[in-house]
Amino acid sequence: MSAVESLTMSVEEAAQQLGICTKIAYQLTHRADFPTIKIGRRTRVSREGLREWVRSQEQNRMEVAQ
Repeated sequence: MSAVESLTMSVEEAAQQLGICTKIAYQLTHRADFPTIKIGRRTRVSREGLREWVRSQEQNRMEVAQ
């Protein structure tokens, strides 16, 4: 039986994935373009949304550099 990857992760897990501190990750959750989901009182980060958000940040950086 294979392990199932959850659709969301905690803000702490997202911080680890991004290689940033948890405090900065929580600040990112207040941005309109950051892929958060509220489930009850908990803030979760979409795994696929985070991948897309990182790609869009790379794209924005490349467009500014041109």
